[in-house]
Amino acid sequence: MKILKKNVAHTAFHNSGARFDPPRCHPNTRVAVLKMIMDWVHRSDWETWYRYILWLTGAAGAGKSAIAQSIIELCLLEGLVIASFFFFRSDGSRNHGKSFIATLAYQIFFSLPATQAGIQSAIDDDPLIFTRSLEHQFDKLVIQPLRTFYQPLDTLDERHRRLIVIDGLDECLNHDTQVQILNMVRDAIRTYELPIIFLIASRPEHDIKTVFGSKSMDGTFARIYLDDNFQPDKDIRTFLQDSFQDIKDNHPFRSQIPELWPIPETIETLVKKSSGQFIYAATVVRYVKSIRHKPHHRLDIVMNLRPAQGDRPFAELDALYALILSSVEDKGRVLYALSIYSHGVIREVDFFDISEFMSLEAGELDVLFCDLGSLISIESIQRRKKTTRTLRILHASLHDFLLDATRSKDYFLDIDDYRTEHITNILRYLILREYYSQVTLLLLNHTTCSDSACQIMNDRASFVEEFCKKNLPLCKSSKMLLGQASLFLNENATRHDSAYRMKDLIFFTILPFFRQMVMNFTSQLLICSVLIILTL
Repeated sequence: MKILKKNVAHTAFHNSGARFDPPRCHPNTRVAVLKMIMDWVHRSDWETWYRYILWLTGAAGAGKSAIAQSIIELCLLEGLVIASFFFFRSDGSRNHGKSFIATLAYQIFFSLPATQAGIQSAIDDDPLIFTRSLEHQFDKLVIQPLRTFYQPLDTLDERHRRLIVIDGLDECLNHDTQVQILNMVRDAIRTYELPIIFLIASRPEHDIKTVFGSKSMDGTFARIYLDDNFQPDKDIRTFLQDSFQDIKDNHPFRSQIPELWPIPETIETLVKKSSGQFIYAATVVRYVKSIRHKPHHRLDIVMNLRPAQGDRPFAELDALYALILSSVEDKGRVLYALSIYSHGVIREVDFFDISEFMSLEAGELDVLFCDLGSLISIESIQRRKKTTRTLRILHASLHDFLLDATRSKDYFLDIDDYRTEHITNILRYLILREYYSQVTLLLLNHTTCSDSACQIMNDRASFVEEFCKKNLPLCKSSKMLLGQASLFLNENATRHDSAYRMKDLIFFTILPFFRQMVMNFTSQLLICSVLIILTL
């Protein structure tokens, strides 16, 4: 027993003192998803009753750990849960797989006393068992003792069904270990007919998603993705309203809080900023309810109505965003693609558009964003009777993070620097395809493209126009844009059959644009001279 205890990560227990006041579902929220999971546990859902693994996934901060904690507490009331493990990246005792099996075995040892002899025997026979492979440990300390326990019982009897919960698998630092755990659970399920089911909660990280998407997992698991189908905005609104009411009732400075605080518009703004992810709302509440500050002043700081004065209300959220972004291999190109979103209200941009502007090969964008699935979703949508793939940012507050240098630091997007490059690339994209009339419309008139123009531009004119219309008047680096555009036109003039077309493009599109930007008459003459020389 001493050997077993020595290898246990007690901080990974659902009721560990190190996880004091762990996140759990707020009352009257997450009702639908909790019912769905409990129906799976009870085998009362005909669509999932035969699945031995339930993968609970969703965007970063969607509330997966809170749901896992609530499910454990519900199942404990019925004696259904026998073990759990909560991975956590920042805790050195539970961010790896070395203590994973020992921690499960320790809990099973006490949850099912009939397994104690088998577990103890396995350790006595091999005192160094915790140096063996995870698969060997899992078989000797979990599967075989459970087989002995269930041997005299009817494994089809629902009264004997038991649950093991693995939360935050993506928080395990070693990606190979993540895959190893999933594979050994799958193999055990397929090899032995044991009434043991596994609830696995994680972000949709690339390695984990790849395993669940493989053919070897077919028929083994069910998936719940925490998206808008579960009406998270309604739950977040309930959480915020209850939390602020609790502050008004119990805060030590409650007498100074305005009677009508907060106003409904503030609640709705916070709900919108949450984007369906509880972490934003929870971060705001934790900041506002500080007993050493006035809550209404703290909320004003969150709403940018009062200077922060050195405070960092979103420090927890910033750390999460930075952690996820740190996983990408090509930070420069990922930030460039994300910068497209930072220039306007566009939240969904076609894969093809971004790939073309960045001169990427087919499929290269998938590779760039493969490790950002918990922040950015790759989705298929219907647009003009065609199915297109888009990038969709799952956190509205990510935009605020990226545009604030004090928060994002190495991931800061300087929109003025990126804007000139974007406009140049859009011009390059249009010119190479000889969309001269479209460039004229975009740069000179800023009018809506006609149906025929949109057709010629492969249904992409609306995005390009919206982007250019918003950003051309703001482009400050006129010299840089002029230099890049002039160099490009000079290099590519011979590619076009008609010299008149090139002159027409310069004089009737780019030149009027620069005349609007450069108000100084001398500068206008200089630019005109350069452009005339280029057309000779």
